[in-house]
Amino acid sequence: MIKKLGYLLFLLRTKGVAYTFNYIHFKLFYYTEKPFLSRLLHWLDPYPPYVEIETTTACNLKCLICEHTYWKEKSLNMSFEQFKKILDQFPGLKWIGLTGIGESFLNKDFMKILELVKSRNIYIEMFDTFYFVDEKNAEKLVDLEVDKIIPSIDGATAETYNKIRVGSDFDKITKNVKALIDHKKRKKAHFPELDFHFIINKLNVHEISQYVDYVHDLTGGAAQIYFTRLLHNFPEVQDLYCDQIPQELVDEANSKAAKYGMRIKWNINLRTEKPSTSLCTAWVMPFIFVTGEVICCCATNEGNARDLQKKYSFGNVFEKPFKEIWSLSRYRNFRKALYRHQVPIQCRNCCNYGGK
Repeated sequence: MIKKLGYLLFLLRTKGVAYTFNYIHFKLFYYTEKPFLSRLLHWLDPYPPYVEIETTTACNLKCLICEHTYWKEKSLNMSFEQFKKILDQFPGLKWIGLTGIGESFLNKDFMKILELVKSRNIYIEMFDTFYFVDEKNAEKLVDLEVDKIIPSIDGATAETYNKIRVGSDFDKITKNVKALIDHKKRKKAHFPELDFHFIINKLNVHEISQYVDYVHDLTGGAAQIYFTRLLHNFPEVQDLYCDQIPQELVDEANSKAAKYGMRIKWNINLRTEKPSTSLCTAWVMPFIFVTGEVICCCATNEGNARDLQKKYSFGNVFEKPFKEIWSLSRYRNFRKALYRHQVPIQCRNCCNYGGK
């Protein structure tokens, strides 16, 4: 508790009241095991306070575990003007996720997009492969004080990582992460905060414990690791999907993290039984495709069911204002269904929650 209070005082001193309020808002109402808080928030302020926007579907990699590798959909970039038009529809936005199914830095407007969001005191969180976070981009990210970047690195060795992330290079991305950490040290900067993401599959499950060592060696222990199983067992990745993660591997990773003073979060999708949809808070964070379709959240991504996601989307922000989409009966009925422990059609393929 004292540590958390100290961090809030640090934010107040370095970021100001508006930013600190946005941070507390997100931690209190989204990362909560008490979904009634999210419902209370919705009652007090019905408009979504958080959003995820996909700025690109362009990608240079052919990762074995990613739906993008198996798409036939044309790659697109969202222009700065399109992004600003969407962002302007969320005047009270507290948090934004800027990760889609693509490489963010392949969008030539991406750095300009980050600058716009940072000018509005909005908390930015993004996952990235770090393939394009070279010295120049690393320095810009530090100067902009992007809040949280999560390197998505699915291996503790070059042999494993390069096998999964086809077209990438383990040594290169490790060097790029180090470059960002070095820039932070030189400028005595706290941001961006770095957490690490490891997507568990049959090719890398044996490296779970070793990955804790890898992250510790990179950061000195000042990081959190997210371990997530493949979100969806779609046909093209069936041979890579792990039904269960051996408990001894989990215990070993937890033990090492405790020794290093690091934190580990095991994703909710690792549970053997899905909790009820009534416990879901993700509905307060809509996800907007690069093509403008609004879906309920990001949990149905990476299921290689893009056409189905678009079919059951709530509307398109390039055709209709989000405020109007949010008020449509289709969207209202969706939220009511979650309250009633039901599984709306948009959530039938959810990797995290279940129900009737």
